[in-house]
Amino acid sequence: MWKFGDYKNYTSLELLTHLFDIPTPKDDIDGSQVAEVYYVEQNLPRIVSYCEKDVLSVARLYLKFRFLPGIEDENVEKV
Repeated sequence: MWKFGDYKNYTSLELLTHLFDIPTPKDDIDGSQVAEVYYVEQNLPRIVSYCEKDVLSVARLYLKFRFLPGIEDENVEKV
């Protein structure tokens, strides 16, 4: 239903967050850039931030799907 004519067997996290008005986790890098950021830039904190944003977005989507209250930014602790 959310593929919009795409033929992949999944719907991207970026598209789902857009559809459900959740801040996109793809504001810095995406999965295709992780290897370069790790091996070339050697910037592990940037990858950690990327993964944290993905996890938060998945949690927010899950809560929306279940019609539960969302997670506010001020309630998110950064490690």
